[in-house]
This record gives sequence, C-alpha cells and structure tokens, in this order.
Amino acid sequence: MKTRELAALRGQIDEADRELVAALVKRYDIVRQVGTIKQAQGIAVYDPKREGQVLDKVARLAGRPEYAAAVKAVYQTIMDEAKKLEK
Repeated sequence: MKTRELAALRGQIDEADRELVAALVKRYDIVRQVGTIKQAQGIAVYDPKREGQVLDKVARLAGRPEYAAAVKAVYQTIMDEAKKLEK
C-alpha cells in the first residue's frame, strides 16, 4: 500500500472516530435523561431484557456477520458506562 493511500485511509478513520464520539456524546446525554426519569419513577437502572434487545439489534445493524461479535462487545462496554451515568 502506498503511503498516500495509507494516509487517506487513516484520514477516513479519523473522520469515523469524530462521528462515533459525537454519536456517543449524544447517546450519553439521552441516557442521563433516561436515568432522571427512571429515578423519579423508582425504576431500576439495569434492565437485562432491554440490554439483550439492544445487543441483538446492534448485531443485526452491523450488517456483516463477521463484525457482529465485535459490535456487540463494543456496545456492551457502551451500556456498562451508560449504567454508571444513569445513577
């Protein structure tokens, strides 16, 4: 691979990273709102059924079976961190 091609691909990765971080910040802002509502209504932060549904959904959204496990692992971490923010 040529150096120029490598630099271009890395630039694309950098852009994808910016988009991912922006999406995570948006998601975590929403998570905090959900946490406020749950707390006001006395609802538990952790809902294993909902978590399973989200993991199944993102695995399907990956669109490629070879990425499904990696996407689920990343989302498990995202949700673990979200639970901390909901408290």
